[in-house]
Amino acid sequence: MKRRAKLTNPPPGRQIGSYLLEALIAMLIFAFGVLGLIGLLGSSIRVTNDARYRSEAANLASAMIADMWMVTSDKLDEQFGAGGTKLTVWQKKAEDLLPSAAAHPPTVELADGLSFESRTVVVTVFWQMPGEKELHQHLMTAQIGKNRVLP
Repeated sequence: MKRRAKLTNPPPGRQIGSYLLEALIAMLIFAFGVLGLIGLLGSSIRVTNDARYRSEAANLASAMIADMWMVTSDKLDEQFGAGGTKLTVWQKKAEDLLPSAAAHPPTVELADGLSFESRTVVVTVFWQMPGEKELHQHLMTAQIGKNRVLP
């Protein structure tokens, strides 16, 4: 007859505290996971704000060029040039929508166009994210007026 080996339990003193150690390790892993999620949340908020400011800058530049299409090319300088009425209103609107637009106001450059009845317009909108040193910009170029060449 074969004898079966008796299973014996190890002495109780050797296992004391093993469950506590496992619980502490599990809590440590969980804490690292929570810290990772908090970091991910912070970076997603930063990227979302950056996208918001980029779209605001693009909308401001598009609105400025749309306003320019309502004016004849010979009156662009007085309304949208340095100190022009529509330019100052537009810069005030940019201050309300974009961070640090007061320190770096949007600019409009007017130059001769492709024809005698048109103008080349370069609209640049600046913004700086809070807590960053990098200055962002959105630049939009358009031809305003009639682009035909007279015979």
